[in-house]
Amino acid sequence: MSNQLFFLSLADIFSVYPAIFKEQSKKLKKTKQIYLPSDEEWQDKMYYMLLEIQRHVNDSSDDTLSLHDINKKEKPMFDPLRITKILSPGVSPNGRRSRTLKYCHSTTVKVKLKAGARWTLPTIANAAKLLRKPPILVNFQNEHEMRLAFSLIYDVFRYKVVMSNALNDVCFFEQHKEYKNDEQRIWLMLFELYDRQFKGRNSEEKDLQASLYKESEVTDLADVLWQHRVRLAASISRMRIRVGALKLSQLLPIHLQNEKVAIAAANPVVTGWINPFLVRNKEEADKILTEMGFTVHGPDDEEQLLVQHCKWDNICPLVISCIPKDRSEFTKSVLMTKHYFIMQDKNFTFGPAIMSKLMDYFELDGDILQTHIGSPRSTAYLAALFYSINRVNNFYVYGAGANLKEYRRYMELIGVNNIRLFGDAFTSFPMESNRFRTVVGIFATPPNSFSAISDPIDLICSRGGDLSMLEVLTESEVSDEGRQRVAMILEEQLLTLTMSMSRPQVQFVLYQTHSIVGTENEDMVKHVVELINKLALEKHRNAYKEQKRLEAIAEAEAANIPAAAMSKDSPRKKDKPSTQPELPAPGTPASTAPPLPRVDSIDLIVTPDIDEFVQDIVPDICINQDNCIKQQTTGSYLSLVRRKTLTHLNEKYLIRRAEQRGLFGKTEKEAKDKSRPKTVKLQEQQSEPAPQDLGYDSRNSAHRSSAQQILQRLQRSTSASAIRSHLTKVSSTYRRPIAFNFIRRECKRFYVLPVYMNSTKQSIRLWWQYAYKCVTPSASADAAWNPNLKFRLHCSRQLRIRKLRRGPWSRRQPLRLHINDIKLLCQVRRRSK
Repeated sequence: MSNQLFFLSLADIFSVYPAIFKEQSKKLKKTKQIYLPSDEEWQDKMYYMLLEIQRHVNDSSDDTLSLHDINKKEKPMFDPLRITKILSPGVSPNGRRSRTLKYCHSTTVKVKLKAGARWTLPTIANAAKLLRKPPILVNFQNEHEMRLAFSLIYDVFRYKVVMSNALNDVCFFEQHKEYKNDEQRIWLMLFELYDRQFKGRNSEEKDLQASLYKESEVTDLADVLWQHRVRLAASISRMRIRVGALKLSQLLPIHLQNEKVAIAAANPVVTGWINPFLVRNKEEADKILTEMGFTVHGPDDEEQLLVQHCKWDNICPLVISCIPKDRSEFTKSVLMTKHYFIMQDKNFTFGPAIMSKLMDYFELDGDILQTHIGSPRSTAYLAALFYSINRVNNFYVYGAGANLKEYRRYMELIGVNNIRLFGDAFTSFPMESNRFRTVVGIFATPPNSFSAISDPIDLICSRGGDLSMLEVLTESEVSDEGRQRVAMILEEQLLTLTMSMSRPQVQFVLYQTHSIVGTENEDMVKHVVELINKLALEKHRNAYKEQKRLEAIAEAEAANIPAAAMSKDSPRKKDKPSTQPELPAPGTPASTAPPLPRVDSIDLIVTPDIDEFVQDIVPDICINQDNCIKQQTTGSYLSLVRRKTLTHLNEKYLIRRAEQRGLFGKTEKEAKDKSRPKTVKLQEQQSEPAPQDLGYDSRNSAHRSSAQQILQRLQRSTSASAIRSHLTKVSSTYRRPIAFNFIRRECKRFYVLPVYMNSTKQSIRLWWQYAYKCVTPSASADAAWNPNLKFRLHCSRQLRIRKLRRGPWSRRQPLRLHINDIKLLCQVRRRSK
């Protein structure tokens, strides 16, 4: 038993993560569906969406209204004086720091654990009620009592291996089989007995103990363990002696030896954020704190925190730290009961604080999405930060699951009104879903091991007291069930990142975990970024192969096409078709990217900047910008992934797409390139040139190919298809068809064809009749058609025809004739007037 504990204390349960991650990553490689910003279909959707918004801007009476201001609302500022100036990729780094350098100071204090019993009788009774199966309902008077109860349960689960070995050593469950199903409460009462060093309580506490134990139904358990107290104490001592453990925590695995929960429970500093939905500005918050007897300090104040002092945080907006005289009384104050102040560990605020600054950092406008709800208070804090950010239109949160109603009631209770919660999982939506079409940034917060958080009790309390989460956080070894759970967590992380980066509208992703495991952090992000870029490159290469295949088919068919259908430009004389957009210079917007270059081999194809993802440095959001966030143990891993070149859906993008569609005519560049061989583009469809006259040229007819002309003819829109395509365009705002003028789009032959449409003659006669009307110049309006029409072919190249007749029949080729070579000899019968 002691050897088992010795090896257990040296074991690292996170060592199995790399092997499980390797298995899950192989499964993910089978998924190759990805959509890119360079896809023509997506660009057309964005074009029509922006076009509809621009129409509303044009119809507006406000001349100063722009494309991005049509859906904007004025948002109040909680603290107008605090506007952190961060370095944006489009701004020069000059002036990043002020001339007077300032450095941030920590708001933490040193905590020393006191010797002796740490847990009171009310806390033990509340923990016993929670561990009962089924649990007994506990009405906590304040959040401080709730934190104490779950802190005790965390320590019980942390030492469950030691408690189980001690009970097995004295054969406890063999003598008392009736308590086998109540093992967790046996651990609780044994740990409480060890906490007071197996000594009896004072006479003053015996009456309170009897009443509380009776209420929580643990009186019999306490009496039985008291009878075995000597043997249990000796068993625990032998375990420590054999291993040489000076402390009982040294018998635990490495990740459970830290007394972080006890330190957090003894920490006098209370951290949280002011609710801007109920407290409208900073002056009102300072007034409430002053009325409660606190001395308020600004973020630039260098003084350390004292009792009844509070200080605004220098990194995370709205966050404030204070040291009350009595934490229990502080949780009963108006500040807490009316939800003016939301208590939360600071480790859960760094990610939302950085996410709230990224829209200004990248100069983007649109919607923000959070993939999972790890802590409802952390999600509410991010919504509170978006309260004053005008660039964010909507904030969507997915993954609430069965707790959707509970989370919505909590958001309504604290006044959060700018968030939309969904119970569906983010990874359950297919890639074709149109739900996320306006989302430009994603806050990826998938489930993880939570091995880096300094206060797990804050997470548990924010989730409403999740005991299953406590059991997961205190696992000492990985069982088969644990391996399966780890595989599901890693799979969810892989799917979350992959699906976030596979949508063309998403420009950046902020990935957050609270883990110390590299497999969940750096390895995960690096693997997914490489995978997404590889899939994007494969998609471009597949498009290149498809284009080459179509060209080969067209070239093969060109030999059987008459010279009359050939164009003047043969693709055999052209350069290789272009396949990739030229990479723009750094800082060049995607909407002004240059045309596609020509490549001679598939190996030369590279991923365009608008499609490629890169890892970026997390911006420094501190007010003094001295990188103080790196000097602290934040308890969270943050990784920023963005497009190499961002796609800004603004007026420039709209104009660029309109130019590509030929709405402004030919550009100067197209006029200069008119003499050059035309290239075929995969990612960007150019406006079709005007149809050329298929004139007959007898000198070069043998060397021309019609492949290019056939492709252009097949791709050119007809009048009917243009009308039908406009009918399918639907307004994204009013959800109704766009008005269209049918009279202007009528075919020019509309007044000619009906003459023959209702005829009962054979089709071949109708064809010749129509050809006679179009070709014969001598046919006047009063000429009539003679059914006994005779015609002959006249060709000036009699020599070539004679050579053709002399050759064998097997080698004969069809005559290459032009419509001008056909002369009709017919008998025209004049109508009598």
